[in-house]
Amino acid sequence: MKKYFISTMVALIAFPAMLLASVPTGYYNAAQNKTGEALLTALYNIIKNHTKLSYSKVLSFMQTKDLDANNHIIDMYSTAVYGPDDNGSSATDVGEGWNREHSMPNSWFGGSSSHKAYTDLFHLYPTDIRVNGQRSSFPFGECANGTRLTNGNIVAKGKLGTSTYSGYTGTVFEPDDEYKGDFARSYFYLATCYNDEISSWKNYNQASTMLNGNSYPVFTNWALQMLLEWHRKDPVSQKEIARNEAIYSSEYQGNRNPYIDYPELVEYVWGNMVGTNWTPGGSVNPNNPVLNLPEDGSIINMGSTTPGNRLTATVDVEGVGLLQPLTVTISGTGFSAYPQTISAADAITGTNIYVTFNSGTIGTYTGTLTVSSSEVSATVTLKATVNGSTITAPVATDATNVTGTSFTANWGAVTGAQTYTLYVNKKGYVPPAEYTLLLDEDMSSGTTWTAYGKTYQDEGYFRLGTSSGTGYVISPSVNLTSSNGVTTVKVTGRYFGSDSGTQMKVSVIDGNENELDSETFTLTATDAVYTAVLTGAASPTNRIKIENTINKKRVQLKGVKVYAGDASAATLKAVSESGDENTRTITGITATSYNVQNLTQDGTYEYKVKAIGANAQSDWSNLIEVTLADAQQWQLGDVNRDGLVNVSDVTYLINMILNIVPMDKEAADINSDNAVNVSDVTALINIILGLNN
Repeated sequence: MKKYFISTMVALIAFPAMLLASVPTGYYNAAQNKTGEALLTALYNIIKNHTKLSYSKVLSFMQTKDLDANNHIIDMYSTAVYGPDDNGSSATDVGEGWNREHSMPNSWFGGSSSHKAYTDLFHLYPTDIRVNGQRSSFPFGECANGTRLTNGNIVAKGKLGTSTYSGYTGTVFEPDDEYKGDFARSYFYLATCYNDEISSWKNYNQASTMLNGNSYPVFTNWALQMLLEWHRKDPVSQKEIARNEAIYSSEYQGNRNPYIDYPELVEYVWGNMVGTNWTPGGSVNPNNPVLNLPEDGSIINMGSTTPGNRLTATVDVEGVGLLQPLTVTISGTGFSAYPQTISAADAITGTNIYVTFNSGTIGTYTGTLTVSSSEVSATVTLKATVNGSTITAPVATDATNVTGTSFTANWGAVTGAQTYTLYVNKKGYVPPAEYTLLLDEDMSSGTTWTAYGKTYQDEGYFRLGTSSGTGYVISPSVNLTSSNGVTTVKVTGRYFGSDSGTQMKVSVIDGNENELDSETFTLTATDAVYTAVLTGAASPTNRIKIENTINKKRVQLKGVKVYAGDASAATLKAVSESGDENTRTITGITATSYNVQNLTQDGTYEYKVKAIGANAQSDWSNLIEVTLADAQQWQLGDVNRDGLVNVSDVTYLINMILNIVPMDKEAADINSDNAVNVSDVTALINIILGLNN
């Protein structure tokens, strides 16, 4: 779970007034100064007597109340765009219509349409027919890999798979993150409103997967812990508030969901505040700071990689009642973490730590992540594996065949090497950089950038925005001093699901998040690279911001490259040798030597080599220095300074005389008469023919 979830605990003490303004005066008086089971019983007595609706009344409610700003049905199970009249009873694929979903399957409480829970709007929602059928009567849960139904650009908001949540291993349906809190509060409502009978529901269908057969705490341990997490991390939305008010009206049920009105009640009934009496708007966790996430003693396996390739992991941080900032420390070879400090406010709201692992050596690695303050502490064990075969660095040896413009680099063979890469550079020469790669962020499995608003990981992408809000990411600082503020940002991504017309804004901002320059792109349905050349500040404090700007127009990011300078036209050359007479990189060499030509005359060069294997590469070898032959060492007649005297020198000499190539009088004056003309050509031909003694 990622940063898009926000803790509801301490943050909800001072929740915006709109969350509390509509609570009827005195409605919850009977629940005050109670905790745990007694509080649950008091809430039950407050909300139990409500009007039972007809199923057609439920449909009418959804067609008029469960609508977005464009009068489309708010479908919690798919990205399809439905009108109120697109209701149906059957479908063979996603996007063919919506129907009424019992978030707690009606078979769990007996299935009778006469039961008040059968038409209780606090757990009935409009959902895609096909996805509703896929969910069936399976419990809600979490699954690392599951089946997500699709139909073209229409995608299910949820997946069916095997539970990966500790404590349960059966089949579960995992809704998308933006609605997990909604469903959790529905279940807490049902446990309250039907508390007098819910102990018997365990005997129906699959109800025992989540219900433990008593009136308190109602839920099995794994289910309760998961629902608490969902409630804490996905706060009450304006959608839930409006729905709560509509259901409370005399036209419908006339009761309320306490956990929408006062979300902290969940903690006093089931969570960290059991044992402390509740008062509306009171402190959620006085004098008892708690670090809920990361879980102390937990283990994060970051997976496996090959030498030199990075692994990333996102660790959720969430606390209650914290007063002190948290310090983040990490140990273990190859592991690093960002940020190093988290404010108490950020931890209470919910934030992330981004962990990176990188090593060039094969093996199994263990690290320790510690999040602590004087109040709380949690230690997490990190694991990572580097696979492949170890390759040692080659040993470079002295150059041979040294001429005025070339030499042969040599090195010893390395076991496991498939090819070698040779780097040659003129001693003291610094290649000019038109652009420099500053950041290369793979977002397919997480991100080290800081995320804000509605963002989360989404099966190979990092998604910005949900149907209820926007989101954005901000990079670490980038230094644009050398490029006079110019930066190139290349973003690989697409729009989410059926969100055609989605726009993505790419900006360069200063250290105070003031926008300096930006460009906006309209995304396509498939991955594409969007390139923005922007002008920031000629300083080290620039940052890059990428955002979606409109609710329900969601961006999926796969990767971002940030350059100093204009790299808009730059592409990698698929050649084995690149560079010029001063610096050279040669890849794909299969032998243990290579003849480097067309270098600067009389120059001194250095070279090094590395071995490339199937899944690994070595470090660079030792450095070898080569001084090219000077003019005095060259043989008379070697006009082109290639170490040989042949017909190519005749051609080169004629080109000098004709001013086609630059004149080198010392090499061209073959007969030493202090002039370069046709007589020198004759003298050169005589040398080649052996007629000049």
